[in-house]
Amino acid sequence: MAHRGWVQRVADQLSAVRSHAVPEAEEPAAWQSIAQELLAHTNQPELLSEQRPLFEEFLSKFPSAALHWKAYAELAMAVNSPEVRSIFSRSLLNCPSVELWSTYLAFIKRVNQSKGDAGMLETRKAYEYALDRIGLDLHSAGLWREYINYMQLPRPNTPAYRALWASGAAPGQEDSQRIMTLRQAYQRAIQIPCTALDQVWRAYEVFEQQGSSRALSRRVLEQQRPRYQAARTALGPRTRLQEALNPVALAFTPGAGGFEQQQQLADWKAYLAWECSNPQKLAGPELTLRVNLAYDQALMSLRLYPDVWLEHADWHMQGETSSPHLALQTLKKARQVLPSCLLLHFAAADLQEAGGDIDASRQVYQELLPSLVPDEPHATPPPQMSAESTTCAWVQCLRFVRRAQSLKDARQTFLKASKVPDIGWQVFEASAMMEWHHDNSNVKVPKNIWELGAKRFMAEPGFVLAYIRFQLGLGDTANSRATFERALTVTPVEHSQPLWDGYLRFESQHGSPEAVAKVEQRRREALSAFSGSDHLHCLLIKHREGDLWPVQPAERDHFKRVLGLLPPIPEPVTKRPLQAGGPNQGPNNGQLPQSVASPMLDTWSPAQAQHPSPLHGAPGPLPLAPGPPPAAPGPHHDGPGPGPLPQAPTAAAVARRPPQPLTQFPVELGNFINKLPPARALEGGHPNVDQVIDILMTADLSGDGRMGLEGMAGHAGPSPAGWGQNLSPAQQHQGPPHHQAGLSMQPDAFDPNAQQHMQAPDNGLKRKQPDNGFGPSNEAHQANGLSLSPTARNAPPAHDVFRMRRKQRTKMADG
Repeated sequence: MAHRGWVQRVADQLSAVRSHAVPEAEEPAAWQSIAQELLAHTNQPELLSEQRPLFEEFLSKFPSAALHWKAYAELAMAVNSPEVRSIFSRSLLNCPSVELWSTYLAFIKRVNQSKGDAGMLETRKAYEYALDRIGLDLHSAGLWREYINYMQLPRPNTPAYRALWASGAAPGQEDSQRIMTLRQAYQRAIQIPCTALDQVWRAYEVFEQQGSSRALSRRVLEQQRPRYQAARTALGPRTRLQEALNPVALAFTPGAGGFEQQQQLADWKAYLAWECSNPQKLAGPELTLRVNLAYDQALMSLRLYPDVWLEHADWHMQGETSSPHLALQTLKKARQVLPSCLLLHFAAADLQEAGGDIDASRQVYQELLPSLVPDEPHATPPPQMSAESTTCAWVQCLRFVRRAQSLKDARQTFLKASKVPDIGWQVFEASAMMEWHHDNSNVKVPKNIWELGAKRFMAEPGFVLAYIRFQLGLGDTANSRATFERALTVTPVEHSQPLWDGYLRFESQHGSPEAVAKVEQRRREALSAFSGSDHLHCLLIKHREGDLWPVQPAERDHFKRVLGLLPPIPEPVTKRPLQAGGPNQGPNNGQLPQSVASPMLDTWSPAQAQHPSPLHGAPGPLPLAPGPPPAAPGPHHDGPGPGPLPQAPTAAAVARRPPQPLTQFPVELGNFINKLPPARALEGGHPNVDQVIDILMTADLSGDGRMGLEGMAGHAGPSPAGWGQNLSPAQQHQGPPHHQAGLSMQPDAFDPNAQQHMQAPDNGLKRKQPDNGFGPSNEAHQANGLSLSPTARNAPPAHDVFRMRRKQRTKMADG
């Protein structure tokens, strides 16, 4: 069926993403397409059985997509499916969205409506639960209005009234209970910077004025007015900050959403900083609720950003609202969302350790490293980690055990770590240096740990250089030299540059001139196929000390470019003609001449727009802030000295680099822009419009078609060659024309000062009016500052044959 086609289309898209048939860079766009398809067909509840697996798979990937949970729940509600409660139980706590919670309340009201008066108390509790979770939202005024209207609905002394208010109230005190509850609801609502705050305040005023005591109502209103005013003041900034936010955006991994996601992160952090600043000066518990709601809403679309979770936990540890318990709850939830992010686990362990709960801190490391306690069952499976992450976790666990227990216990932990198959050499370094730093009287233990690591990692330059640093710390230069020689015999040549660089620096600091020359020659021979600028490289290895370069600052960047540490200076953009790219090309084969080509699009071509390059296939995001150019990648280095210097690209390689194309324009737009003249074609003098009209009005338009130059010789204005250059006295008084400064001549219509400034002095300057055939006009002469006699004013201009004939015809008609 036609209306079922979209279901199969979405199923195919999900299958393609699931099987990784979609390139990783295109997955966000594919998920966005799926999300739009699911929301576009929510009016087909009869297809719930077919849509259910689609929604389930999508929401398992994006469990905080509030609009999709809402659409899923509404489909189930439309067919009275029993899974509605399950949908709400899985979504409400993860999605603090007014729209989703409003759908939930509509469902509760519909369910309890069949229970009659007995269901009113349950509905009231549902409203209160929702307002506790989402009642501080900017758009929560509708929920507060519904809640207050619902409590005011039953009439006194009715079964519904007693069912709603008898609970928790003494007999006969139902009315007092109702008034107190309504007052509390109003007073909570007027403190929230929400969109309908003024209406809520007016409703509260009416409620208080309906009381039995006017004096009491005035006193209560005056007490609450400052809170309302504070919320009203905060409403403007809160609205402006939230206008830039998209709380229902899909939660992609950092960087996958491109510039839009990056901008959303910046906008959310600006809003969170504003909420944390407590602009309303709220008390501790109230401020905590506001900040928690702000972070919960931010994490709907930023749940895969560890820094947002960490900032939320850190806020709970600061100031008067400090609460380690809430910080631990935040980190626990973050670890469930991002189990592979070690930093979240380490932050939780540090927080437990700082609070004195060593067992809880140890439990964090045990969850990460099952082999730490191999005989104990684990409640949750350990997260999947790479070899690098596993090594990092073991290193931090070693240091924790030494702090929390003893050096001896840390030694036992190292023995467990050394048996892990894919463990890295950093564990051996951490254990050996820990032993040395805490008991330097016994060198045997750290040496044994280093030698144990040498059996596995002697071909790892990082391990070798770390080992040699330890030996140099002991003053053992002989064994350091022997370690270099041992490592160079087992390390592949293509990976040996860090070792040769470290060896050369070692000899320049601790060896003789003969030893330095010998190692330098051996290095040159070994790396002849892999190294360029070798002599300069060797000089810098020997004479550069960290960030101290043996050259002047002006020369430093040049040396970095020679060695490949900085990219070469880009060549200036060369203007080239653009290809029109269309079948109907002009005599220049669709190209513009060099002098007319648009400088904005000199590197654009329609073929690039139709078939973008893999590297420049789409307009990329602009950087948020300028920064230094990235350094060229180089070999790994962990040893003494400044480290290996990447090789500089040759001049031929730089020359072969193609110009970077601009692919922002489609073919049709490019063809249109190619036909436009450049901006400099419009440069030049600007004519005086009044003078141009005056010249046209006094031109010789006789029947013989002649318009001699003498017809304009008697005109008081400038010659056509001088348009825009001769200034009237008023213009000379005012200074140069505004167009010469690049400004508009039109004053601001909403700025009377600007209009007054732009207006010339009252010297009779007026735009020349068209001649009506009943008399000459002398306004053009007055505009040019000429004073004419009365006779000259009434006489037609010289050689104005057209006007003279018209005057003759008028006289003949009168006669």
